[in-house]
Amino acid sequence: MPIENDYIKHLIANYETNIMGNRYIFVLKNEETLSFCIKKEDVPHLMGIRKLNIRQVKNSSALAIYNKLKNGAISMKHVGYHKESYKKVVNFERMINVLAEGEIVKIVKRIGSIKSNYLIYLDNRPDEILHLGVVKDATGKWHPETFLIIKKRNVSAYIDDQIPVEILERYVIKDGREDKKTAEFFEYMI
Repeated sequence: MPIENDYIKHLIANYETNIMGNRYIFVLKNEETLSFCIKKEDVPHLMGIRKLNIRQVKNSSALAIYNKLKNGAISMKHVGYHKESYKKVVNFERMINVLAEGEIVKIVKRIGSIKSNYLIYLDNRPDEILHLGVVKDATGKWHPETFLIIKKRNVSAYIDDQIPVEILERYVIKDGREDKKTAEFFEYMI
């Protein structure tokens, strides 16, 4: 069944309803705390839209591209012929749901060629593993750096050869206020 052209508008609405403005905090056993938001300007990069060689993307800022995604100026008809971007767009909703619903994820400390310091991943699908890479910038703040969908047969370089880190605590801060219900839900899931 083909995905409708307004699917990206649906994704943006889902993002704005469920995770925009939220801060996700993971306290790790290695005494590191990952604290990040997925901002509007992160969305085009995580969805793979920034790499598309189309007129709507060229010379546009991330925020301008986000607005084009939101108003439908960039739709699935623009993404459909680009395999990697298509996979990222289709799986972006899964990432939104994982963060919004507090689903159990795993974390590895990243060693190797990918820029991410940590990979937050979910491996409950039979053939794919979803990864959200987070990196610490020069100011010491964390932000999402990459979103990958890896076939399980190719996973060893991404997960098996990395350092697993236990999550001690996780919670969400919504609009600057800790969401007690979500915080309790996340603590229950650990």
